[in-house]
Amino acid sequence: MSNKLPDWVYNLSEEVLIESIKYPTVLGESYKEIIEYYSEVLKRYGVHVTIHRVPDEYIAENLTKEYNPDKPRYILLARIGRGDRVLQFNGHYDVVSPGEGWTVTDPFKPKKVDDKIYGRGSTDMKGGIASFIAAIAYLAGREDLDIVIEAAIVPDEEIGGLTGTGYLVNELKSRPNWVVIAEPSGLDRIWIGHKGLVWGYVKTYGRQVHGSTPWLGDNAFEKLVKVALYFFEKYIPMLKNKKSKYDYDLEGGEYPTATLGGKLLSPGNINILPGTSGFSIDRRLIVEEKTDDVIKEINEFLEKVSRELGIKTDFTVIQKMEPALTEPDTDFVNTLVNVIKEDLGLEPRRTICVGGLDLRYYTNVGVEAISYGPGEPELPHKVDEYIRVENLHGVIDVYVDLALRLSKKT
Repeated sequence: MSNKLPDWVYNLSEEVLIESIKYPTVLGESYKEIIEYYSEVLKRYGVHVTIHRVPDEYIAENLTKEYNPDKPRYILLARIGRGDRVLQFNGHYDVVSPGEGWTVTDPFKPKKVDDKIYGRGSTDMKGGIASFIAAIAYLAGREDLDIVIEAAIVPDEEIGGLTGTGYLVNELKSRPNWVVIAEPSGLDRIWIGHKGLVWGYVKTYGRQVHGSTPWLGDNAFEKLVKVALYFFEKYIPMLKNKKSKYDYDLEGGEYPTATLGGKLLSPGNINILPGTSGFSIDRRLIVEEKTDDVIKEINEFLEKVSRELGIKTDFTVIQKMEPALTEPDTDFVNTLVNVIKEDLGLEPRRTICVGGLDLRYYTNVGVEAISYGPGEPELPHKVDEYIRVENLHGVIDVYVDLALRLSKKT
């Protein structure tokens, strides 16, 4: 892979990545400092920058205590170019906790070893942000841009994105024509969408009594076991009747799934016969499904279970996320595919990510959005996270040429 832009562009991406890793941006920490750093870099190259502070009341409404809602959140929007059409690059600067067991370097002390830069967030996804900052810094010096190029640098993707991209799209009404989220797809894959989810609890009800006299009560846990078995034997096999027509990252991803029992509810003590019990359901949706339909499906199945087993039950939804999809043969996606072929010599797959991304906020309002970025897809959230410098540089070429190619289209 040979560099086609001036050396300073690639050097800038490495500088920005290394400096940004030093900010431990976990759950509200160092958010202001990193946004000010990104702003200073972009302004250095004549890029117009606006910083939005997410209102405290909005944060309080949308974040629970574990996510530090008392800490402010910031969104940076940067713009260059002219015209009515907008290409936006989106990246989240928050990272997950580093965890234990790092061996190459401390997680927030970045280290370059040969062609790799190590540190928390290098792949997910400060590397992607560094790539599009370098691309925009280069494009800011061009006089032939008949398109607006935006950078949207957001918080809190790792906790659902409501106070980041969600606020940007739903409250600030960001409506670009096209979006590239610089998540670590890898160079040979474009995420054109992602699966959705419904999380909730199934509860069963009995009658609580002292553990020394269980014959006087009605054990809700025993009922829970029967209901869970019914789900395993009847509901989960039923999901194999649904199959997506799109290509997914992993074999088997084309089917919806349901994971039971990740968390259990059993209030009381060891010497209490429980009057209520519950288990979690993590229901993942293929892109053809809708969350409201899946919730209805679960409730109808549970009603059938209750009738047949004679057990009182209910289902409580605690979180839902719509799937996202941009059709694989749009002009935007085909343009990106052609640029990747020409710049990197790769034929990228157009796949659905089996996890969740911020894409849904855009696709839910009709914006064409995909994810394509330079990180290592298998490394997010792991110890000794790194990114390959060659990939960091290669994606800069793709971002620049995508912008120029879209600029020339009428």
